[in-house]
Amino acid sequence: MTSYPPATTDFTAAVRALHAANADVVYVGAYPPDTVGIIRAANEIGLNPKIFGGAMVGMFITPLKARLGPVTDGLVISETFAPSSKLNFRGLEDVMKRYQAEAPKIKTDPLGYAFVPFGYAAGQVLQQAVTETKDGEWSRSRQLLTQFQDVEPNSVDQFRSGAKQPTLWPPEYADGKMIYPYENARKK
Repeated sequence: MTSYPPATTDFTAAVRALHAANADVVYVGAYPPDTVGIIRAANEIGLNPKIFGGAMVGMFITPLKARLGPVTDGLVISETFAPSSKLNFRGLEDVMKRYQAEAPKIKTDPLGYAFVPFGYAAGQVLQQAVTETKDGEWSRSRQLLTQFQDVEPNSVDQFRSGAKQPTLWPPEYADGKMIYPYENARKK
């Protein structure tokens, strides 16, 4: 396993370590800038494991795929959607046509394969849930507000009972009172 500090922009050292280890499998979990840097460094160094890929979020973005071009050959990544006749779900063709007509105007991913089908499907699930339950809104909020109070250092157990993080709202679930203003909570 090789890791790197969050502010890394040059991935040469990390990829050299993988190369030196002669790893058979290289799994990368990275956001777009890191994905690009790691792929470029692997190409420059000649990293050649048996399988290379992972959760490389940058590879969801079509312009990045295009910019990297052939250096992406052989990568195996997890995707939320890929164009395929086997993934021709009801309504997909229509939503993709509509999205792809608008995408160039708003300068987003021109294909929309990574997020549009996934988001559209989530919307369909929500629509079905509202239709079936005949209730689109909660009648009462269940979103809680809590406040950290008198927290001690290095103790996980203090959070088991809720005493150090009482619920303030909604009223029917409140089991503590807010210390206000913030500076008063900090004085203890």
